[in-house]
Amino acid sequence: MKTGIDEQQELFRPIDLELLKVGGAEVFDIFYKTTAFGNTQFVKFASTHPSHQDKIRKLIESGENNQEFHIREEDLGKYHGLATKSLRTMITNPDIPFEEKTRKIYDVSKGIMKDFFESNASEKILHSSEEVMDIMEECLSGNEAGFHSISMITNKDYYTYTHSVNVGLYCMSYGIKTKMGPNDIKDLGVGGMFHDLGKSKIDADLINKNGKLTDDEFETIKSHSFLGAEILDAMQCYGTNVIRMAGEHHEKFKGKGYPKGLVGDEISQFARICKVMDVYDALTTRRSYKKAMAPFEALTLMGKQMVDEFDRDILGTFVRYMGPDL
Repeated sequence: MKTGIDEQQELFRPIDLELLKVGGAEVFDIFYKTTAFGNTQFVKFASTHPSHQDKIRKLIESGENNQEFHIREEDLGKYHGLATKSLRTMITNPDIPFEEKTRKIYDVSKGIMKDFFESNASEKILHSSEEVMDIMEECLSGNEAGFHSISMITNKDYYTYTHSVNVGLYCMSYGIKTKMGPNDIKDLGVGGMFHDLGKSKIDADLINKNGKLTDDEFETIKSHSFLGAEILDAMQCYGTNVIRMAGEHHEKFKGKGYPKGLVGDEISQFARICKVMDVYDALTTRRSYKKAMAPFEALTLMGKQMVDEFDRDILGTFVRYMGPDL
């Protein structure tokens, strides 16, 4: 019997049913959302029973799954495990275009980071994003995609979670294009994705404030660098490169950045790369209070008015690789 579950009693998260196509040992209840008498309810569509799981597979194969499906928040870990399994199957399929593969991987990454930042999800969910970045690196390394083509799949509206994925993707692409070692490429991708992790500890209303910040509010926002490094260090599964990207991406090459006011090579090379990608993505994405800059306009601003903030060699290399044919 289908059971209506009040939204106030349990938290539910939307899922991409297509990512369950490969199946697996991990199963969970799936619900669809409905509204009755002004109340939102989640109605069970399929349980963990094998016959119900078969119903899901048939729905996917029919191509008629236009309904939005949800799972309980507690099952996010299981869902993301199946999603990454599905992605690995996808990238080995030569019949699926590169653009479709990268967009699907990007969407899964975005969903994981959204769950972390907006759903009070456990830090364990971050391990799923690390695996997705591994998959993206496999996909990108086998193609001649430049920064220009990668920028075509990134979300142009600024949210902390989309910005995080964008920066991770740009950082990893930089590592691939400059032929850095595989471990360094992985660190760049993961560190770029996690660079703003400290914002999860700051009130969302302050993070998304449209107007000018007060001095006290700005000091609170600035604390995200230290908080991010602290979170990653406490997890005890990420190395110095990733931790320093979170802690130092607001340092400026000529000094007067935060939190420590480091100068030049005192700033980690990985953080210096992240700084360029962080600013570029922030400038080229829309916010409620500003329009997105065109890539050329953003790069011109960075190379002239903001040049003292960056390692010029890294910025120059990034600019060279931004061409549409590179």
